[in-house]
Amino acid sequence: MKHFLIATHGELSQAFIETVELIAGKQTNVSYFGMTKLKSGDMAKEELKDILNTKKEGEHFIVLTDVFGGSVTNLCTELLLEMDDFDIITGLNLPMILTLILAGEEKSVADTIAEGISAAQNGIIHINNLLKSQKGSMSDDFTITD
Repeated sequence: MKHFLIATHGELSQAFIETVELIAGKQTNVSYFGMTKLKSGDMAKEELKDILNTKKEGEHFIVLTDVFGGSVTNLCTELLLEMDDFDIITGLNLPMILTLILAGEEKSVADTIAEGISAAQNGIIHINNLLKSQKGSMSDDFTITD
């Protein structure tokens, strides 16, 4: 079973979970961590470690962080070097999270991660350029297509 840990700066992780549950319903395989000004690096690392240590037999954690090179990702990377039994993906966004959570248990961890990263990358679109490429304008009645 896959378990997702959304780890971000501030309360972003909790907001992501609330948004995912608004769209996809209640999720039991998702945890969150928020780095705040009140937590030292050591406190944050211990909290993350405690969450990761809740792993049940046969469960695999996929940790989603907000910023590559940020303190949360760096702490998770330190834990990965110590524990070596979970995956980290950085640069999370809503299409990524939804794709990962809705992937289902029949897909492998590797395939699930690949689809999540692809969804994140494909969800970044400069709509102005898309409209220009479809020869549309703001005054047109239009439908955006992929």
